[in-house]
Amino acid sequence: MPSPTRPPETRGAPLTTARLCAAASATRGMLRLYEAEGLLAPPARSSAGYRRYPADTVDRVQAIRLLKELGFTLRDIGLLLSERDEGAIDPARMQALAAAQVATIDARMARLALVRRYVAAVAAGDLSQLQDDAECQFLVDFMAAAPIVAPTTATLSATFTPLACWAESAS
Repeated sequence: MPSPTRPPETRGAPLTTARLCAAASATRGMLRLYEAEGLLAPPARSSAGYRRYPADTVDRVQAIRLLKELGFTLRDIGLLLSERDEGAIDPARMQALAAAQVATIDARMARLALVRRYVAAVAAGDLSQLQDDAECQFLVDFMAAAPIVAPTTATLSATFTPLACWAESAS
């Protein structure tokens, strides 16, 4: 069944890259990445060499984007799509992926709640939490709020450089 949100001119007819990007709110880079990761089949080519995507690719790209927004990795999305394409979703695998995703969401919510508390204080005019934080309590609280995958030193320094206590310890 065609997507009701898809423009009528994209229903059924092969799509150029530009039309697919417009219909799925995606970029060319996303399409190339999804193709490279095996999430999208390599499209047919026109006689001039232009990519010609099947019309149902819009729904697939939108599904990939939604799953990414929900926090699934491209690897997890690949597993889900592969099983769906084969017509046999493994309930145990689905349950394990869902449980892992719930844990990820809970961890993210804990970190966001902590960040919100600090940002709300600053938004209300209380800068003391950032200025008087010699022990980097914000970072300690943030890291304790929920486990996160260990970022690289470059990622941490780029993320937290504005805090004086972090800049001193990173150097």
